[in-house]
Amino acid sequence: MDQQQWQEYLSSQGAQWAEGAAEFDIDSGNGLQLIDLSPMGAISVAGPDSQKFLQGQLTCDLVNLPDEHLTLGSHCNPKGRMISAFYALKVDQSEFVLLLPRDLVATALAALKKYAVFFKTELTDISDDQRWISLTGRDACPASSQLLNLSSSSDADLVPGELRTFDHNGHRALAASVNERVVVIQLPAGQAADLWQKLSGSPAIPAGYSLWQKQLIEAGLPTLHQSTSETFIPQMLNLHLLGGVSFKKGCYTGQEVVARMQYLGAAKRRMYRARIDSGDLPEPGAEIFTAAGGSSVGNIVDGSSAGKETDLLAVLTKSKVADGESLQLADGRVLELLELPYDADADPLA
Repeated sequence: MDQQQWQEYLSSQGAQWAEGAAEFDIDSGNGLQLIDLSPMGAISVAGPDSQKFLQGQLTCDLVNLPDEHLTLGSHCNPKGRMISAFYALKVDQSEFVLLLPRDLVATALAALKKYAVFFKTELTDISDDQRWISLTGRDACPASSQLLNLSSSSDADLVPGELRTFDHNGHRALAASVNERVVVIQLPAGQAADLWQKLSGSPAIPAGYSLWQKQLIEAGLPTLHQSTSETFIPQMLNLHLLGGVSFKKGCYTGQEVVARMQYLGAAKRRMYRARIDSGDLPEPGAEIFTAAGGSSVGNIVDGSSAGKETDLLAVLTKSKVADGESLQLADGRVLELLELPYDADADPLA
């Protein structure tokens, strides 16, 4: 089932499409939601040298990450700017999957392949061969364990940071918990409609992609897009506080800049959570300004229009926030800053 067929199938289930994302006019309340992740893509990294190769390229520590777990991570250019950011799913030392926005896959793949020629590893864009869906909500982990029979070989439910393989109609699939409220599922594209049908309705209610974005924004989890590639260093997106940067693993591309920024405490910008009045959803990378006619003090990371207001993650100049200056978009909408669910001023080196 290709993307067009998948869109036609979900349209028959009530989906309305906007810029490649499915939205549903169904009130899912506070229960379990079933969400199509068509705007997301993935890169497969497979072969005996896969872990060794990625360990020398990515900001995250994959050697000390147990098999069947996942972590945030990024791939930087030599200047420490993030080319891509992703969830790195480690099946074992020879097989990884990098989950990231579909619009960034080609750029991320080309950048990684430049360094892969001397390793026994194969990098493949699997965005069209595999389909990604998500179960989100307060009980996402235990509900996924039950609905997907993930506990059949284990006494325990899926926990945040863990992934498990499972069988669906004789095909291997993956379920990975981003956090306690978000579980992502990968399975062959031809099997997606069957699994969607089994999960949809009770207890999982179809919901739009914007709700999945909203869950990530509320958790303070950043998403890098093609338009913001090579714009931010990892600390600007709080990756060092989310397990996406290791300061002990040794060298990787851009490591000197990232480490110097941390040890010298020189990062002048970081990511904040914010809310604006409803209206057009600002594009990733859109500039943020001080009061009308003021200077640029930051950029949008990602946004979601689920609900009456628009939720954002934005990289802002710390001193401007500390001074209490009014910050706004080019269209005049003012940012209301909200708390992140983690200590954004914590020192990961402490």
